[in-house]
Amino acid sequence: MTLLQYAFLGLSSGGAYALVSLGIVTVYRGTRIVNFAQGAVGTLGAYVFWSMLHEHGLPLPVSILGGVATGAAIGLLFYVLVGRKLAEAPVATRTLVTLGLFLAVQSITVIGWGTKTKLVAPFLASGGTTVFGVHVQYVGLLLVGLALALTIVLSAFFRWSRFGRVTSALADSPVGARALGYSPHPTGALTWIVGGSLGALAVIFVSPVTGLSPTILSVLVVPALGAALLARFTSFWIATTIAVLIGVVQSVATGFGVDAGISAAIPALFAIVALFVARGRLPGRGTTEALELFKVGSGKIRPAVLAVALVVLAVLIAVSTGSWADTLSTTAIFALVGLSVVVLVGYTGQVSLAPMALAGVAAILTGWAGQWELPLAVTIVAPVLVVLVGGLLLGLLTIRVRGIGLTIGTLALAAIVQAWVFTSETFLNQPSGLSISSSTLFGFSLDNGVYPHRFAFLAWTLVVLAALAIANLRRSRAGRRLLAVRSDERAAAASGISVDATKIVAFAYSAVLAGLAGVLLALQAGSVGGAVGGFGAGYGFYDSLALVATAVLCGAGYVMGGVLTGVIASGGVLVRILDFGPSSYHWIALLFGVNLMVTLVIEPNGITGQFLRGKDAVLARFSLGAKDGAASSIPISPKMRDFLAPVDPVSRGAVALSLREVSVNYGGIAAVSEVSFDVEAGKVLGVLGPNGAGKSSLIDALTGFVPVDSGTVHFRGDDVTRLVAHRRAERGLVRTFQDHLLFEDLSVRENLLVAAEGSDTLAWLSAPVSFRAAAVPPEVLAAADLCGLTPYLDDAVESLSLGWHARVVLARALASRPAVLCLDEPAAALSSGAREDISRIIHRAADELGIAIVLIEHNIDVILDTCDEVVVLDGGSVIAFGEPESVLQSAIVRRAYLGELEAVDGAVDDWAVRP
Repeated sequence: MTLLQYAFLGLSSGGAYALVSLGIVTVYRGTRIVNFAQGAVGTLGAYVFWSMLHEHGLPLPVSILGGVATGAAIGLLFYVLVGRKLAEAPVATRTLVTLGLFLAVQSITVIGWGTKTKLVAPFLASGGTTVFGVHVQYVGLLLVGLALALTIVLSAFFRWSRFGRVTSALADSPVGARALGYSPHPTGALTWIVGGSLGALAVIFVSPVTGLSPTILSVLVVPALGAALLARFTSFWIATTIAVLIGVVQSVATGFGVDAGISAAIPALFAIVALFVARGRLPGRGTTEALELFKVGSGKIRPAVLAVALVVLAVLIAVSTGSWADTLSTTAIFALVGLSVVVLVGYTGQVSLAPMALAGVAAILTGWAGQWELPLAVTIVAPVLVVLVGGLLLGLLTIRVRGIGLTIGTLALAAIVQAWVFTSETFLNQPSGLSISSSTLFGFSLDNGVYPHRFAFLAWTLVVLAALAIANLRRSRAGRRLLAVRSDERAAAASGISVDATKIVAFAYSAVLAGLAGVLLALQAGSVGGAVGGFGAGYGFYDSLALVATAVLCGAGYVMGGVLTGVIASGGVLVRILDFGPSSYHWIALLFGVNLMVTLVIEPNGITGQFLRGKDAVLARFSLGAKDGAASSIPISPKMRDFLAPVDPVSRGAVALSLREVSVNYGGIAAVSEVSFDVEAGKVLGVLGPNGAGKSSLIDALTGFVPVDSGTVHFRGDDVTRLVAHRRAERGLVRTFQDHLLFEDLSVRENLLVAAEGSDTLAWLSAPVSFRAAAVPPEVLAAADLCGLTPYLDDAVESLSLGWHARVVLARALASRPAVLCLDEPAAALSSGAREDISRIIHRAADELGIAIVLIEHNIDVILDTCDEVVVLDGGSVIAFGEPESVLQSAIVRRAYLGELEAVDGAVDDWAVRP
């Protein structure tokens, strides 16, 4: 066959990918939700179509209509019950909710029709025709033609109809559109109806080519997501073009003899390419895509509770039968996977769908170690170390990817491993497979087939050690870095944390736990692969999806939630107890899928969070108002000055920060234009200007959050123009943000500790094994005292008011002992009394600690109380510089704020407090 023939053969799969992708784009444009369940919804609709046509003998048009209506009904039902409540939810919540929908719909399909592939006779378009001398199947032309027609209709509808304009308005400015009387619910419901219909239509029309299978057809979502991602989830034309291209390339590769596994992985490879094309760096100012989702536990270990739990566990294993011991082992193994989800999803906010892919790789490596008759200790440790390297590489590959892109990327990587590695005869030594001959450790046999109780003790010993390590990690400075990155990447970078390194290490921690689970699964089975049973069942991306969803349901922010994941997972204790037949697990999965959707809307902290809610409610009754937290006005003592003064101070009066001709452009528009000034140690320089003058862009540039297009930034005499943000913060060039970015999962004390603690590598290595809490650095206590926060150190920052948030932000910045401190509207939206406290703290930081301060502020009382000099920007350029009182009376400054209007002489406060 020729290249053109193979290309035409790929039109059927490409057309199906396109229809699914169009549904994903439609749903996203209407609700900003990326629907990972699109393929599963379409599959259920296709099964309804098959049942109506083949089992009940209904006419073809009626059957097609019934299948499409099923997809539409699922979309509408999901939106009405769940989706409409997600308008203000974080991206992670909106993603995980659709994973719950995936589980529920997939379970309904399996319960109703089983897992055996069903053949569908050709309909509407059997046979083919000749195009350019090449035979082309009608079904391929039909699918591509249908996709093109729908692309035209959807593009025109969203662009020219009132519905499309309202949808765009709601997406661009939800608050503004609602203020005009537009409700998001009609548009949201309609887009989910259209999305569900398109998913069903795609699977119905492609089913004569592929057959119907719940597990195979749901894979349609991987290439469809890749196409939608390249289309930025907005362009129907790009999504359709890329989707069809994926199908064509896959067909050509298969036809020309490319390895079957690699050929099957091509759609996922396109998704990876899409991921890197669409990737970004640190979130920009004003981003609404919060990574935060779950609350996290304290990591506190209660010895008495732990001792009782260990005794109960030991007794259960000792008195259990062999089969129950095996069930307990399986529970322990999947508890390790749950703990890996806690580290990556719960602590770091990175929603990865690859834990079971890593476990599967570790299982294969364990099989090879056993095949080579290596000692059991090496058989356990070596695969984990290899998977550790794999986790580091995975973190490195996804280092610039966040939010929904990361989830799609890890899903695609898991699909590649599933399609290529888990089907490879070479890797699995097929058909004989890999047998593990050595099960003896220190002369003690741990063969699960002979001594299941011993193996259960081994598995649970590793779980207990892993749980203790994760609890230690939560309490450590390394754990605080993870949570800081999860809470806000910009604030973490401003505190001297390398966001990239933190994510990579989180992937490594998670990979070790997933790898250990894979090793135990291989040891439990005694072999990997082979003619009987094969390999891959339990390690696919669907299994990862199910376990991540289960961990979220159990409470992904808590160590106990990770352990509980093993209890609920397939093969765990709960499934064994509730076993009432072959389909019992699928009924349980259905229940969990529905419960996950409900839980994420009502109680995102999961089962563990629900259990702790009573205690939290009691604690919430205690008001913070009774505490005395007045900002200190006592002069800073010499000892406190030593704790808070810059580590490498600049002589008072010497230049600490120097800008020369700094310019910043956004898409050719100058936000900052050739700005120059110096800031001396112990002085406060105010930066004024009307809204849009370039003030925040200037701070972003001098602290490394946006690149400088021209000019230089010198800090303590060194050129730091090209230095990344966290490196500048490490040197002492620190900033705060206009919107008071705090690490809301941490207490006030922990927020300050994040800034005060060093970022050494040892912290990452020692965190899991260190049980002793580190001493609180004196600069933390001194900064808290200076800002009046001492009574609040153990409170969660989310429980404090806006005024106290401003103090925590200042205290955190001071705890890092900066030489230059850039403050972006620290008194915004505060009362006059709170502004006085902030002004006092800023003045003392400069006057008594010798810190050079750059202050952006709209409140003129704060400017007059704190600033030695001010610089005024307009249109990105400096229009005035000098002492505050004289500059504020300048005619050019008044015109910048008020246009041609003249302010009354002396009435500075009247016109400048709110520009």
